[in-house]
Amino acid sequence: MFRVMALASLVALAGCHRQADAPGDSPTGLAVTPGDGRVTVSWDEQPGLTYWIFFQPGGTVTAAAPGVPLIFGARSPHIISGLGNGIRFAFVMNATNNDSRGGPSSPVVTAVPRLAGADWTAGVPLGGSAPQNLNGVAFGTVAVSGVGTARLVAVGNAGTIFAGDYNYTRVSPPGVTEWTQASVPAGFASNLSAAIYTGIQFLALGADGTVLTSADSNTWASANSIPGGAGMNGIALGVSSGALVYVAVGAAGKIFTSATLDTWTPAASPTQNELFSVSYIIATGTFVATGASGTLLTSTDAITWTFPNSIPSTSNALRGAAFGAGSAGARYVVVGDAGTILTSIDGATWQLSSAGLTDLNAAIFAPAMYVAVGALGANAVSK
Repeated sequence: MFRVMALASLVALAGCHRQADAPGDSPTGLAVTPGDGRVTVSWDEQPGLTYWIFFQPGGTVTAAAPGVPLIFGARSPHIISGLGNGIRFAFVMNATNNDSRGGPSSPVVTAVPRLAGADWTAGVPLGGSAPQNLNGVAFGTVAVSGVGTARLVAVGNAGTIFAGDYNYTRVSPPGVTEWTQASVPAGFASNLSAAIYTGIQFLALGADGTVLTSADSNTWASANSIPGGAGMNGIALGVSSGALVYVAVGAAGKIFTSATLDTWTPAASPTQNELFSVSYIIATGTFVATGASGTLLTSTDAITWTFPNSIPSTSNALRGAAFGAGSAGARYVVVGDAGTILTSIDGATWQLSSAGLTDLNAAIFAPAMYVAVGALGANAVSK
């Protein structure tokens, strides 16, 4: 009798731990958004389910087919990186329930990763009911509770500074978790024309030659101004003869250099056109300055500046430049008036596009995406 009862108890216990039923429905809302060497996969995630993503090059894919790459335990949205640009990939999903067998598969969705800089998504203008023109944008890393946090900074008129944590998958606002207004020194109301990240701190340049710095992007302090620097528009940090050098540019072709931010020296300029921005391209060791009437200058030492090949198709003022190296290539991006966007993969041949926005004043390359900002709070992302 005892043995019969024990056997009955084991059968009952096994019945209590039988495998759960598979989900009855396939994942819904599957969307795959292409980026630079990557895609973002999103879907309508349901609690209690474990999701699988299957993908491969081509126009179709079957869940759990032999040799098909898979991602287990994915959460929406999920980034899949390391994909070749210009190659079509197919994606399909299913889900399990408490280690059950896989449920029905979703419809197959395809996407083609591509180099960032061609397609742009506009965000809501910053500043609410009274937005200021945004003239500069920078990307860097700050320490938050001892943890490095990637952050974007946008600066503009009347001492306006916004900061936001970098968030690649965020849709609204695009590219950041949220934009928040930063704190500037009491009474500071100068127009800020440019911002950079030096590797240690953020730096903002005022149109009157003033300089602000911040280690965390939220609280800013005044530094030494550029003597005689009225009409300053752009600043960059680069390398000349193996040493770090700051370069600032502005009205009437003004170019200043400094090694420490304490003293500034004027450099000879080949143009009287107003210069709106300067940037340093690490990959090529080149400074690039942009200005009025399509002006573009380059220098390898911050002292001697020359005109490279002319940029076709636009006479609009060019106000900002950026250079980004993605997973499968690199691209120059120059932005300007009337939403002008010029892109190039070699610095010689350029293509004209537009974000469908008003005047764009600055651009920056953050990981896998470009960010451009402009008049009346305009902001756009290309990824």
